[in-house]
Amino acid sequence: MLSMAKKDKGWRFVLPAIIALAIVALFPFIFSVYISLTNSTAYSIYNGKFVFLKNYIDLFRDIKFYDSIKVTVLYVLLSVFIETVLGFLIAILIDSLPKHKRIFMVLMIVPMMIAPLVYGIIFKLAYNSIYGIIPQIFRQAFGFEPNLLNKPMNALLSMVVVDVFQWTSFVFLIIYSALQSLPIEPFEAALLDGATFWKRIRYITFPMIKPAIGIAVALRMIDAFKTFDQVFVITGGGPGTATTTMSLYTYFLMFTRYNFGSAAALTILILIAATIATKFVFKALYRKAT
Repeated sequence: MLSMAKKDKGWRFVLPAIIALAIVALFPFIFSVYISLTNSTAYSIYNGKFVFLKNYIDLFRDIKFYDSIKVTVLYVLLSVFIETVLGFLIAILIDSLPKHKRIFMVLMIVPMMIAPLVYGIIFKLAYNSIYGIIPQIFRQAFGFEPNLLNKPMNALLSMVVVDVFQWTSFVFLIIYSALQSLPIEPFEAALLDGATFWKRIRYITFPMIKPAIGIAVALRMIDAFKTFDQVFVITGGGPGTATTTMSLYTYFLMFTRYNFGSAAALTILILIAATIATKFVFKALYRKAT
């Protein structure tokens, strides 16, 4: 009877959080699904007629939708891969330092404290072909000026650089925390066997922190799928549709075409794609680790 009372009392504490989560997360999701099944516009948000799957069918007939998928996939793969590699290497490097680790940790946290919109403004100025510091460096050091934002692939890679600059520190923090929790006995045994530093990293460290890497990759993929601020500020989706991600295309559908139904349908597709991709990556890494 006492255990039953404790369980009931526990539910009383958890219930307010569940209700708040349902209001904040569940209701907007249900409302988005509802809007995606109607022909709602900016002038008839709540009076749209049910069209069922027409918005989804129209999206799959839209060439710009496929362009946004291609851009988003390239953006997510490049940015998350680079951030994971750099975050892992930086975490290993700082963990191997004999002292001053906390100073470097504080420095690594700083990029995450700046709003993505501010990063967009900073890099828009830095990429400017007239007075931007990055073209100036190329002119002075290499004697030529790169078209960073005027060529499709260069523009996409420039957006990847912005994302890497800000969110590598996030991957670093997760991996560094995992390194701090590793037992010391396997490393001592490897030292006695004469294993080199990189062999210890390859055969001991990396396999033991694969679940943490999986978490970092999954969280970064979810966030990268909905990237909007930097791209909107720096390129506005151009040149052409070279940097128009799915999130940015959702914005165009809603605020330039005023097609709220199609925009809501695209948000649902983004959610499904991000969920499937991150679940696949995390399960693959976790299965190998176990």
